[in-house]
Amino acid sequence: MLSIFTRRFLWSKFKEGPAGRTPGEVFVIVTHFQAERLRDLPGIAHSSYSLRQRWPELPGAVGVWTWLDWRNKRVGSVSIWKREQDMRAFLRWEPHVKIIRRYRRAGVTTSVSWTSETFDRRATHARAVQELSNWKQPG
Repeated sequence: MLSIFTRRFLWSKFKEGPAGRTPGEVFVIVTHFQAERLRDLPGIAHSSYSLRQRWPELPGAVGVWTWLDWRNKRVGSVSIWKREQDMRAFLRWEPHVKIIRRYRRAGVTTSVSWTSETFDRRATHARAVQELSNWKQPG
């Protein structure tokens, strides 16, 4: 369910994961997928939303936002994990692997990540918006 506009981005509501209320350090990763063709974006966005729906199944997942930038053919997420290893397990999770295989030739994925001593939802979202606003297409 997409709901929040910030500049040109359409953001989902925050989806809490099973580690959402666990105190301590977190690993944050902002991903952006730059599609080559606008016609691929609806399928990619739908796939992103389907993964978001399954967030409560993921060990170590603190939470996630998904975002969409139609004008620039971009889609991605801001996911928060207890540890980087938890995120890496997600990358190997079969539903995620299937989506990556389906769309790997449809564009380019890049990311930026950081760790924080604690999870502050507002500060994390603000930094993610800043990262995405400053993002430059590779190449």
